[in-house]
Amino acid sequence: RQPQHFYDIIPLGTAVSLRGLISAGNHNGDRGVIIQYSSATQRYLVELGETGETLSVKPENILQQIHVKIHGIISQPNLNGCTGLVWYTENKYRYSIYIGSLEKFASIKPENVMLEKGTVARVWGLEHRQELNGKWGTIKNWIEESNKYDIQLSENQMIRVKAEHVMI
Repeated sequence: RQPQHFYDIIPLGTAVSLRGLISAGNHNGDRGVIIQYSSATQRYLVELGETGETLSVKPENILQQIHVKIHGIISQPNLNGCTGLVWYTENKYRYSIYIGSLEKFASIKPENVMLEKGTVARVWGLEHRQELNGKWGTIKNWIEESNKYDIQLSENQMIRVKAEHVMI
């Protein structure tokens, strides 16, 4: 990943898949790479892998293709410690993660997924600090004991939030 100058922007070169597109719905599920970000339009330019076509996409229509570690699952403890690739989101409350070592997909809640340091993620579902909902920031640290993230929203603002309130 390239050095970041802004904490709320997904780095250029990040592999992504597209989701929730309406006017270009035929591209939902397509994979590509972020090649540009426009602060004026607050959109990413994504180059699609198969065709080389480019699309201008809102952040909420992008799912970063990142590796994660699964933890804290009581009903299927064999998944704890497994790593996988976020494939898509079934809805806003679960990730579908492909676990290569088990050769299967698992539907996992955000609080059972450890996102890597440096991942740009969105804060959502906060009740007490609602003004932070929808904000994007860079994960700086994960605190295992409390299952919380330290997220850098800007040069001067770092917050600590429960994992259940963080999505990519």
